[in-house]
Amino acid sequence: MVNKTERNRIYTFWLYLFFASFLLGVIVMNMGNEALLSEDGIFSAASINRLKYIEIDNGRFLQYVLKHRLGEGIALVLLSTTGLGAVSVYIFILWQGLLTGMTITAAIIRFGIRGFLLLLGGMFPHQLLLVPAEIMLLGWCYESCGKGRFPESYVSSYTGSKKQRFLRQGIMLLWISIVILIGCILESYVNPILISDVVKIF
Repeated sequence: MVNKTERNRIYTFWLYLFFASFLLGVIVMNMGNEALLSEDGIFSAASINRLKYIEIDNGRFLQYVLKHRLGEGIALVLLSTTGLGAVSVYIFILWQGLLTGMTITAAIIRFGIRGFLLLLGGMFPHQLLLVPAEIMLLGWCYESCGKGRFPESYVSSYTGSKKQRFLRQGIMLLWISIVILIGCILESYVNPILISDVVKIF
């Protein structure tokens, strides 16, 4: 396990990386808004109207969300066992920052403050669990890759046998998975209720 100072340095770098890609997303959306914000594009009037009247099958929606969220996490965990583990973490952060920047910019260009409120409604309450869980998962994958590929750079803070250390890692991964699962349930059953209320302002 990396020491606390090294961990803070890594997380700070990730934060800078996220904000850099976020700004890139803002620039891309502003430069290409005519093509990206067409009548059939993101946050179109037609898509908002569909949200007003759509009836969501929460069970099927949960299946979709689980497939997306857990599939994403499984891919990162599997990649962490290879030499591409650290690279996949960086790519994930860059991609999330780019998408966040583009999405926020698109919503504000389309609808101003109402677009921002729509985004806030779309984030709660599930993102309160999913964001910390994803950060923990990225940290788990980064350390797992580092210990597997570059063990000389890592100082173990764990006591006990190798089996016990693997057990601790497994428990941490299980805990992250449970948090993601709870977040998916909130996204599928609670968030649609909030969204249905928010779209009434449009």
